[in-house]
Amino acid sequence: MTSVRFRLSCAAVIVPVLVAALALPAAADGPVRISLDARGGSGESGVAILTPDGAKTTVELQLKGRSSDPQPAHFHTGTCDNYTPRPLYPLRAVIHGTSTTTLDVPIDKLIAGDLVINVHKSFDDIATVVSCATSKPK
Repeated sequence: MTSVRFRLSCAAVIVPVLVAALALPAAADGPVRISLDARGGSGESGVAILTPDGAKTTVELQLKGRSSDPQPAHFHTGTCDNYTPRPLYPLRAVIHGTSTTTLDVPIDKLIAGDLVINVHKSFDDIATVVSCATSKPK
């Protein structure tokens, strides 16, 4: 009887721990590709490639249908439809469809799913988002 109670007690502790561990996002060992969707009829779509490098992450943006003007890009908290106005992690401006930035942030923090990557129309029209994606692997 005691043996059965002990086993049940162990199971009651172990099962929730295993369930919680399975719910955590897996650490990224290699590059993570995130599709950037065009917004507001901009026609600007593409991909963000996040590559881990220890405690840093290199973020490369590649856009099609791009503007000839430099375009600000950032990580924001929130969703594509409702994000905080203040950027959390600024990226280098997208110029001729590309941008590469190395952030002092581990990739797991960037792909947890609570951030979005926004590309704005221009520095003069930063309120207009032309491309966006939730920053998490699919």
